[in-house]
Amino acid sequence: MAEKFNFTYTFFPVDSAESAKLGSVQAGLNQLIKKEVDISTLCIVPTLERAQYMEFSYPVAIESYKFMVPKPGEESRLFGPVRPFQYPVWGCLFISLISVLVAFTISAWCYSRWNPMPTDYAHGVWDKLSIKIGNYAMYIASTCTNQGQGMNAPQNSFRILAGVWLLAATVLVNCYSGTLMSSLTLTKFKATINSLEDLAASQELTMTASANSVMAETMLNANSTTLKAIGNAMRRNPDSIYLTPEKGLHNIFSLKYAFATVESYMSYLINIDLKRTGECRFHVTDRIPITEPYTFGLEKGNKFNQLFSEKLQYLWETGLMNYWLKNNLQLSVDKCLVKNKDSARQKAIKLVDLTSAFFILGIGIGFALSSFVIEVIYFHLQRRQPLKLLKSTTGKLPK
Repeated sequence: MAEKFNFTYTFFPVDSAESAKLGSVQAGLNQLIKKEVDISTLCIVPTLERAQYMEFSYPVAIESYKFMVPKPGEESRLFGPVRPFQYPVWGCLFISLISVLVAFTISAWCYSRWNPMPTDYAHGVWDKLSIKIGNYAMYIASTCTNQGQGMNAPQNSFRILAGVWLLAATVLVNCYSGTLMSSLTLTKFKATINSLEDLAASQELTMTASANSVMAETMLNANSTTLKAIGNAMRRNPDSIYLTPEKGLHNIFSLKYAFATVESYMSYLINIDLKRTGECRFHVTDRIPITEPYTFGLEKGNKFNQLFSEKLQYLWETGLMNYWLKNNLQLSVDKCLVKNKDSARQKAIKLVDLTSAFFILGIGIGFALSSFVIEVIYFHLQRRQPLKLLKSTTGKLPK
């Protein structure tokens, strides 16, 4: 601009002592207030308070903010076998296993009382019960592990109960084994920050911002639940509010903070880190509902302000701003900004996905109970007929 429009300029650095005390943002604003400079090249967000002592140029950028957060690490593969089902599913499965084991044991105990075998008299009640529980537990375990084990069950109700259990177990086991391989082989990352709500709920990351900046003031003075939670976390961690750009870069590259900024500056920061480490260490979130214009600060009442804004507008309209920005990014950061598609991620099976399997199990248990009741009624009817015949013959019932 100086060459094209024939003017000269001189840089006046911000006073280091003032910057260390008030922060680089406020120190830069003070240069305009004290009329030490005509233009502040700090990217300044216009506010009503600042408009009282300065003017603003044509916007250098108008973008929605995004969060720049550390890339999430991989989850431990130690609990890979648990991933195919969510915890409520595992709870229901455990309850169903115990229920089926209890149903098998009670049914067998009832049948043994009605039709005792000669071998039953060789054991006590608790011995027989423990043997039956052990046998049925092994039967259920072998079914769940696809091993298979025979069961001698002449009663129809017992067969129906076991058959439906096998049907439901087959569906669940195949569903689990089909997902297990993906859960063990696919890389699964920990949950990452992708919104203001995620950051407010995070116990690991805190937002970092420049002291006296609009973003810092917004969070620290917020009344809404989400923004207030972020501001409170920043108060608990005073290092998150930095005074100098050097401290800000240290915070960002320490991988302990989330940093909100526009995408163009975010690409610049990621490019610096990529050249330094050779790795893509940051994740860029979706846009958050905060949009602000960035401008240059101008001395209030300066007669060249309008001309300077017009020339900035000219640079934007000709595309020179974007051209210069891309040329400054010597390394491509595209590979660091690529997002994984959610569809490619293996998701845990939800309880609603297994409604049909549990519905089949419920129907089968209903049929088994109905058959059990019918057999009990039939058993008592059959038992009464010999007693009636004996009474009619002898005239009395046996004691």
